[in-house]
Amino acid sequence: MALKSFARRICRNQRGSIGVLMALFLTVSVGCCAIAVDIASLYLERRTAQGVADLAAIAAAGDIVRAQEAAHATLAANGFSAIRSLDVIKGRYEMDPALSHERRFEAGKQPFNAVRLNVAMGGQLYFAKSFMPEPEISVSAIGTADAQATFSIGSRLASVQGGLSNAILGALLGGNVSLSVMDYQALLNGNVSLLSFLSALSTEVGVTAGTYSDVLNANATVGQVLSALAKAAASSGQSQAAQAVTVLLSQANASVTVPLHSLVDLGPLAQAAVGQPQAGLAADVNAMSLVTALASLANGNKQVAVNLGTTIPGLLSLKVDIAIGEAAQHSGWVAVGQPGAIVRTAQTRLRLLAEVGGSGILSGVRIRLPLYLEIASAEARLKSLACTGGASNAQATVEARPAAARAWIGDVAPAGLSSFGSSVPVTSGTIVQALLVKVTGSAYTQMSNTSATDLTFTMSDVNGHVIKSAEVRDFLSSLTSHLLQTMDLHVDILGLGVGLSVSAVKGVVLAALTPVTSTLDALLVPLLQLVGVRLGEVDVQVNGIRCGGAVLAG
Repeated sequence: MALKSFARRICRNQRGSIGVLMALFLTVSVGCCAIAVDIASLYLERRTAQGVADLAAIAAAGDIVRAQEAAHATLAANGFSAIRSLDVIKGRYEMDPALSHERRFEAGKQPFNAVRLNVAMGGQLYFAKSFMPEPEISVSAIGTADAQATFSIGSRLASVQGGLSNAILGALLGGNVSLSVMDYQALLNGNVSLLSFLSALSTEVGVTAGTYSDVLNANATVGQVLSALAKAAASSGQSQAAQAVTVLLSQANASVTVPLHSLVDLGPLAQAAVGQPQAGLAADVNAMSLVTALASLANGNKQVAVNLGTTIPGLLSLKVDIAIGEAAQHSGWVAVGQPGAIVRTAQTRLRLLAEVGGSGILSGVRIRLPLYLEIASAEARLKSLACTGGASNAQATVEARPAAARAWIGDVAPAGLSSFGSSVPVTSGTIVQALLVKVTGSAYTQMSNTSATDLTFTMSDVNGHVIKSAEVRDFLSSLTSHLLQTMDLHVDILGLGVGLSVSAVKGVVLAALTPVTSTLDALLVPLLQLVGVRLGEVDVQVNGIRCGGAVLAG
């Protein structure tokens, strides 16, 4: 009984209960504080690790070839040498605001211009390490290279041969062009600032508060483009080029509209505000290059027919038909961009009909030589940019692929030249059509390239406006002569053609045509240059290189 009474008294006794509860509460509080300290420490470590990962991503993007080593070195230099894992993923980052943040980086896409780093390291615990394992801290960062280059394609060295330049430009621009040799030389020697040209163009088209993309998407006429070019040439100190452009403006059909986005492709700078200084737009472009590109764009898919009459020595007549196809989409004649940017020429079809006088048994007979050429698009792709050692040591490598060219001796229907969606039938050409004899002939050859050629430009090349060319592998320096030598001639002698022999007729035909092949070969080069292409070659010029270093993208 006494024991039960004692137990009841103890249970009813409340003295010291607060102390017990306090002891329990302090134990829990100290434990919670310890965990809070560990959690806060982990958050701080993660923020520090993210900052270092950002630096490592920028370093890796700045040296993509050695991205892994650059990332490791940056992490180690900031006290993060003991890491659990490091994934350095090369890819391509598109600074396109229309894409969501997650879709802007595409792993493995070439050419590489960005690096994504995934870093994992152990977190430090101070109080909780006795009852839980060390946690893992994972951070990710994306760095992208900000270097850009401005480059262009097509001929910059069009020669002036008689009235050929005026005849072709006049036909393309829809006017009566009569520039002098000095005018053409001024255009060839004139280099204007791309920024000055675009600024003047924005005023001409009435877009002064938008972006350069708005300018290039606006409707513009030949007159507005030439006026902007004249103003840009004058502001660049090229007074003679400005005067030549002004003369051309007064002679061309100024009302013809042109697609500006096919003239200049600004790439990542298209969203820059008009008038805002941009280092990538500080490049110079050749005035003759812009005139040539403008003429081709003004023509569109229309066919140009030019009769040069007797202006070419050694020929009784020469007729030229040119059709210029649309340049491949998303390509201008001048482009600003990072590695992977592309510029292309347009497809071109060319028909020439030359006539010479016969001699001997064909005296008084006109001998024809019908030539037909198809030239595909030439292409230049910015392959890489190297900015190590400062901007003065920058280099740009352009991957150039010359256009494949096919050539025939044969007759084609001129009306079908501008239908680039279908092939043009080439039939055996009529060489001689006389009362007692008919001569037909055909020949075919081609020039092609299966691989591209790397052209490297230094800053001295850029500053010196150096143009570099890539040739097709099987280049024919004398195309017309080659066709004539391989031509299959067929001679039909009518019943009254007594005294005529097949071999004699062939000999007279070849003797009459052979001396003019060198003239026609020399004519083809400037003729094609005036529409921005070259026979068996591609001309490339890097107009400017901007080394902006690498930046953090995410």
